[in-house]
Amino acid sequence: MTKWWNDLHAFQQVMFVVGCAATLFMIVQIILLAIGSGDNDATFDSDTDVSDVDNINDGGTGFTIFGLRILSVRSVIAFLAVGSWLAFALFYPIGFWSLIPGAVAGVAAAFGIALFIKATEKLQGSGNLKIENTVGKVAEVYLTVPPLRSGNGKINVYVQERYVELEAVTDSAEPIKTGAKVKVVDTCGEGAVVVESYSVAAAKDAGDVKGGEE
Repeated sequence: MTKWWNDLHAFQQVMFVVGCAATLFMIVQIILLAIGSGDNDATFDSDTDVSDVDNINDGGTGFTIFGLRILSVRSVIAFLAVGSWLAFALFYPIGFWSLIPGAVAGVAAAFGIALFIKATEKLQGSGNLKIENTVGKVAEVYLTVPPLRSGNGKINVYVQERYVELEAVTDSAEPIKTGAKVKVVDTCGEGAVVVESYSVAAAKDAGDVKGGEE
């Protein structure tokens, strides 16, 4: 074992260590997520330093592509696991060029794990949700909500001790873009809610308080 390790190039040694650690972590996280014991995904959003939608109330935005949270702990781990193993395996035939197919495979793995997480969250969130319990909650938009109820967007909201994904509409004349904080103000049809910008809702609440004091 020692001879095998010493015969490896330094680059392969690094890829081997990263691959082992990332693979172990990914397996544990997938198992926990599948049985519902894993905590909600934490994002590595370097600009906001928030955890997934855990910090919605603090203004966290997260990073999404096509409604998928890509910069998350699990997605980054999947990228490292798949990418490092492929780079390790291809180092001898193509040398440092192995980083290119490794990176491509890693990105594909990150999207794959993001899809898996989204599907699992939908499954976990589709239980006995009472949609009316979302009214008054602060949420985060991850798929732009079109203006004047001209279409449906999507939000993540914490309700009944879990995060759920819901379709949302707004009466605002402006679209509410991905990453924005919103407040649920009403329900709308089966499984959909009406939202408005959190800043607008906060201003209305402040006006109601002042009016009450007078």
